[in-house]
Amino acid sequence: MKKLVYRAASLLIAGSLSVSASALNVLITNDDGYQSANLRALYDALKTSGHDVMISAPAGEQSGKAASFNYFSPAPVGQDTNDSDIHYVEGTPIMALLYGLDVLAPERWGSNPDLVLSGINSGHNVGLINPTSGTVGATVTAVRRGVPAIALSGIHGSDRDGTSSALAELVVPIIEALKRKSPVLPEGYGLNINLPSLRKFSADSVTYELTTASNYSANVPVFVTDMSPYSIPAYGINLPAEPGIVFTSYEQSSAPEDNNAQAEGRKVEEGSVAISLLDARYGATTYDFSAEKAQMMIRSRLSGLLSDSAFSWLK
Repeated sequence: MKKLVYRAASLLIAGSLSVSASALNVLITNDDGYQSANLRALYDALKTSGHDVMISAPAGEQSGKAASFNYFSPAPVGQDTNDSDIHYVEGTPIMALLYGLDVLAPERWGSNPDLVLSGINSGHNVGLINPTSGTVGATVTAVRRGVPAIALSGIHGSDRDGTSSALAELVVPIIEALKRKSPVLPEGYGLNINLPSLRKFSADSVTYELTTASNYSANVPVFVTDMSPYSIPAYGINLPAEPGIVFTSYEQSSAPEDNNAQAEGRKVEEGSVAISLLDARYGATTYDFSAEKAQMMIRSRLSGLLSDSAFSWLK
């Protein structure tokens, strides 16, 4: 299996280097809260791989908060009682990220982390969902603060179905490939990575594919005048007959037609690890790397992981 062959090779290479030369200082955050099974699995996997890792995450569920934060207002902080490297903030994902960047990282490393990872989210962040996502919002904010960052998302419920550790293992080879050069990612860019359902696909069958954000998402937020028909009792979601935001399918929404076969939302549903370049510049032109150079760099570093038929990004 390509994934395991590559992992073995990267471990052999890492074994020939000193820990200080190969390990990264990694800050992990999310929008599902510091007790999320997916977050903890990612933390454990990176620690096992030899990286110096801290968590700074919200105290509880903060999905859909995008890049929002509360200012001029107290934000209590704390630590996990069993692990002093796991921190939480009573606030949004951005607030937890900034606590990590402005307080924890300087105390621990004397500088910014080498890498910020946001996730692994319970629920894919693809297409039209991305602007609303706390997972993606934290990633973009970290990049704008000058820190390489990656958003990581699994299917909804992946933090409760026993696949958390296996999902984290899909991430490790990506980090091992990217860490070989500094900076980990080109300036002004991050990655948005969505992991396939391991309830539907076996880890052995998963491929790594370069994708585009596009618009397509299996679930699209819409405003309705009666939320009750959108209840999901299986997940304990019982909605009142009141107006509000719910999710519907892409086809049933008013979103524009999207037939992009390389859309991250489609590729992850087909069983691929969907890897999209995330442009955090918001139209600014002050960075040294063009999108084309950034794409070439990422493709080169991940060449040992990508499937032979992988989309090239470049036309």
